[in-house]
Amino acid sequence: MNSISKRGQYGAALITSLLMVLVISILGVAVSQQVIALRRVSSVNYDHVSSVNNAESALSEAHKFILFNYLEPENLKGNLVTDTTRSDNWWHLESNWQNKKTVNNGLEGSPVYLLQDDGLDESLMLGTNAIQRRFYRVTAKAQGKGQAVAYLQSYYAILE
Repeated sequence: MNSISKRGQYGAALITSLLMVLVISILGVAVSQQVIALRRVSSVNYDHVSSVNNAESALSEAHKFILFNYLEPENLKGNLVTDTTRSDNWWHLESNWQNKKTVNNGLEGSPVYLLQDDGLDESLMLGTNAIQRRFYRVTAKAQGKGQAVAYLQSYYAILE
């Protein structure tokens, strides 16, 4: 009887060790799949952050352009885009980006911007003279290292 129980114990140890190997293998596969999924999420997040940063650099370049040229309205008028199609998502239409201005500092993601005259506001009064504010709308577009595209828009006011 002793010899039968020893054989049963050896078989039980073998089955137990095989089950442990199976459980560890399943855990290893699950962890590796989770690591792969987290890498994908991290990559997509990096792509989105990169596209937003590139679009912000385009806004910054447009802001510099406005600051350097606001005293010479003809320079600004020559760079304004006036023929965009006005729809709810006009910035998605590639035809509206034909007159874009490209950021020239060699950034990845091809950051570009559109500069539009958004009109005058004569509501400011200083003494007896009305001061006019002219608003410029800047729409920036840039791509990340993958397929993420960011669109940012900002308004700038210049006193005339």
